[in-house]
Amino acid sequence: MMIDPTARCPKWLIGHMIERGGSISFYEYMDLVLNDPGNGFYSTGRLKIGKDGDFCTSPSLSNDFARLLAVQVAEWFLNLEKGRIDTDLFSLVEIGPGEGSLSRDLIDAIYEIAPALISKIELVLVELNVGMRERQEKVVENIKGVNCRWSNLDELSLKPVTGVIIANEVLDAFPVERLVFRDKKVFRQGVSLRKIDDKYFLSFVDLKITTAISQFLNDSKSLLKVEFPPKDICNEWVTEWHCDVPIWFRKLSKVLINGSLLVVDYALESKRYYNAMRKSGTLISYKNQEANTNLLKDAGFCDLTAHLCIESTVYYAITNGWKFMGEARQGQALLALGLSKFLYSLQNMNNNDLSTVLDRRESLLRLVDPMGLGEFRWLAFQKGNSKDLILRNRFLEEPIS
Repeated sequence: MMIDPTARCPKWLIGHMIERGGSISFYEYMDLVLNDPGNGFYSTGRLKIGKDGDFCTSPSLSNDFARLLAVQVAEWFLNLEKGRIDTDLFSLVEIGPGEGSLSRDLIDAIYEIAPALISKIELVLVELNVGMRERQEKVVENIKGVNCRWSNLDELSLKPVTGVIIANEVLDAFPVERLVFRDKKVFRQGVSLRKIDDKYFLSFVDLKITTAISQFLNDSKSLLKVEFPPKDICNEWVTEWHCDVPIWFRKLSKVLINGSLLVVDYALESKRYYNAMRKSGTLISYKNQEANTNLLKDAGFCDLTAHLCIESTVYYAITNGWKFMGEARQGQALLALGLSKFLYSLQNMNNNDLSTVLDRRESLLRLVDPMGLGEFRWLAFQKGNSKDLILRNRFLEEPIS
């Protein structure tokens, strides 16, 4: 088997691989290189978000993303308040808060939109990685009027909350199972350790499928609403399964009593996701603003991300007690929340601030670029123990002109 010379195995990973017999599943590999406490890309805080980092997120471009999203979040809180829900405090929960800037900017924007809400809101950040939490603490420490705390889903399930949960670019970073279809058989993709001239390299290897994968294949018709695998696939067709997503929805269902959940992420319809032409799946590696299909290069120093399948994500949510309210592309969602007004307001800014105006305009346009961030999907879900509770999903409505 040919070995990719760029796929060197770092010293810290060699021990993990040897302990597991020299081969691990791709799921385990992805989990290790992203989340290993001492060496993972996320857990060490090695990840850098923003224009000068490894990749840009919508919140990292400017605070305009949060200001637009706050229109929807404030609406949900006001709906909950109007619904006379039995709670003393509403919770704004962000899962995987990144640098913490989205939460900070949301609170600031809500204060502008509905200042009376602030005294009724707490901010809860769900962050598993110590390195990222340390950076978040510095960003949110000066938020005024709102108590901020860190928690995890297990702790929150013991004292469930009422409010709004946001997961922005979170699920795409969940470790995934990679499936390889070859010679009319299906294999679980693994990663193997190879030693050549006293140097260790990583390479892909075929493993037997698990019972869980077999169940996914058996359920594929109802999950995906398409033929799976699709017709006319090549002899080494590879795709992914987000096996942790149903577990996540199950845990989250115990966290929220009444309120909304917004998932914003890379996502595709099943007919586009599980397509014969998409022969290598959706997984991609990011480092220094560059995308790479070499998933074994620079292990622990790159981000790995895979798109969600919309149909299976919605199915997993519904089967775990969530009500699906609808979905939209980010470009459409932001226009419905008033992005055109933001763009129009730039015309009235002082000409002395031309560079600032142009930078802000560029950031706003990047948020809706159909070749980039504008293709993110917003998926809204709701939970409630009151039949009379109505939460308006403004972002699913017609755009504001």
